[in-house]
Amino acid sequence: MLNQLIFIALITLFSTIKANTIPEIAIGDSVNVTTQDGHTLVGIVESENDDSLILKTSFGSLPINRSQISSINALIAIEPSQKPQKLLNQQKTSVKSTLNQEARWRTIYSTMLLGNGLYGWGVPFVLGVTDGTLMAASQAFAFGGGFYAAYSYTKNMELPYGRWQFQSAGAALGGLSFFPLVVTVGIDNWTEFDNSGKISMLYIMSMIPYGVVQADKRYNEWSLTNGQASVISGSIPWGFANALGALTLAYGENWPDNAVMNRLHALALYGAGYGAPFFAKQYIQDKSYTEDDALYIGFSMGLGMFNALSTISLLEADNIRAITALMIGITNGYGYLANSLIEDKDLRKGDLRIISLGTGAAFIIRTGFGILFEEVNPFSKTGILLNMAALNTGWYYTFKWVAGDNHKNSYLKENKKGISLSLKPILMSRYSSPIPGLRLQATFF
Repeated sequence: MLNQLIFIALITLFSTIKANTIPEIAIGDSVNVTTQDGHTLVGIVESENDDSLILKTSFGSLPINRSQISSINALIAIEPSQKPQKLLNQQKTSVKSTLNQEARWRTIYSTMLLGNGLYGWGVPFVLGVTDGTLMAASQAFAFGGGFYAAYSYTKNMELPYGRWQFQSAGAALGGLSFFPLVVTVGIDNWTEFDNSGKISMLYIMSMIPYGVVQADKRYNEWSLTNGQASVISGSIPWGFANALGALTLAYGENWPDNAVMNRLHALALYGAGYGAPFFAKQYIQDKSYTEDDALYIGFSMGLGMFNALSTISLLEADNIRAITALMIGITNGYGYLANSLIEDKDLRKGDLRIISLGTGAAFIIRTGFGILFEEVNPFSKTGILLNMAALNTGWYYTFKWVAGDNHKNSYLKENKKGISLSLKPILMSRYSSPIPGLRLQATFF
């Protein structure tokens, strides 16, 4: 009975939705192409691959990124003897649909992990099961069952990397909605009617898949490109962090500690994270963004955070408002600067990897000079300045080399505006003496 309940719960949590598809076309086909921003083009396919196609039109040969395409219809010759219905049936069968599912495995794997970590333990907990054997079996069933649930859910879904990010963001917003709810009701009041925690667990287990479904709904309604979805997903932690910074600037070290203000603060923080995607969507909906454009902005904001921390160290700032102002200003400033640098360019898939490697290479060379000249304290003010100079120089000039004239925006998008990779200091061993280093961690896909 327990096993059946687990599978029923998993299947109920995931339902299939209709997704946009981009048909498969061949060289020489006459096609009608509709772009995400409503432009319609008619021409003959000169060449095509997984990322783009070149269409021969009356205006010449035009390259089109597949992420910018809303639909493609094949044009077929009309014979006088053919009836309209026969023509319609021929047109329907002449185009074979194909889906971009490069990130499907990510959604499936995320669901399996969630099943093992939350539902495998949470369902027995809500049902009052305490037997260790049943708990372990439940986790195994939920882990494996998550594959079949997610596989069915994503079977007919357009699933590039940006959409997986969108789904993950929706799941996070759904689950995190529990905290402002509890704070608004009052922690003491909540524990009075949910002293066992079962209602809390049931709420979280329900809201996570609900958030995924709502995120997919928005993705389809907004007709997002892969890059736009990535930018919007990244705006959620940005909104939360800026709201927290704004409150810190307002209160400093003297935050009010009463029930009413705690409720307002919780609602403000969650509201900023929840509202950020809607704000970002309005800002970028008519602009061109590729997947690596979005990753470059995120990487640049990470570098901005490193520069902010370094500046705080150089200034020896100890005032909470000053520290917060520097963090917000420099981090957001680097995001804005990165967005300005790609305003008239489209980074291609893999470009961010090269930029991150170039940034790291500059820092490694700087470290080499420190070793050669026996730098005593790389964390002195001089050392920090050299670290900042190396990283920022590598970041800027590698971008300039990578994003040359051949990365201009396509004719479909004239400009863009709007707003993973981590930088972590580490200690490396040199003989018996530790030396400072920097670890760059990138997600390659």
